Amino acid sequence: MLSAQQASAIVLALFDGRIRDGQPERFVIQACELSAGGDYWVIRCNSEDYVVHGKAEYCYVGVNAHLIDVVTGEHESVASCFSVEEYLQDKHALKVAAGNSYVLCPAFSREDKVALLNLRRMLSCSYPEVFALLSGAGRQWLTGIRRHMEHIQRLLERQGVATVIELVPSAAGAVSVGPETWHIEAVLRALHKRFGEGG
Repeated sequence: MLSAQQASAIVLALFDGRIRDGQPERFVIQACELSAGGDYWVIRCNSEDYVVHGKAEYCYVGVNAHLIDVVTGEHESVASCFSVEEYLQDKHALKVAAGNSYVLCPAFSREDKVALLNLRRMLSCSYPEVFALLSGAGRQWLTGIRRHMEHIQRLLERQGVATVIELVPSAAGAVSVGPETWHIEAVLRALHKRFGEGG
């Protein structure tokens, strides 16, 4: 396993030869810690002028952290728009999927009259449209990264709609969604699109 010092050296080597204002620029490690799973060194690095001397104008932005695999030394950068935890969670979920797709499906059938009525009320739609969402390929509602599916699942649960996340070889009929579905109205729009396409 690579030590923190070895991992830090790999990150610092990425910045060798940087020039600013005609002078070589030095970079320093701000923080170095193991990821929660213990498989990556999470390293934050920036210019010495910013970290040591507090000159904000010399701060490099755009990268939240550098990840160094503790076994291979392989490097990855996490963009500042992601938390390291989210990035690693998505990476792990992608590995588990092994080429399959995460799909959000109803956790009930059309025989469950109470759940069916609740879904119909939530979507303000017809019985044929609800039946289409509970039958065959129509049961594959939404697809995307697992973290987003889990968030949507919690939103729908608050509305009384039970769902399950399944791994399937093909999610061709499901509506692909992303971070825009952070609120229930966006989820409902995506579901309307699903039955609008014929289920």
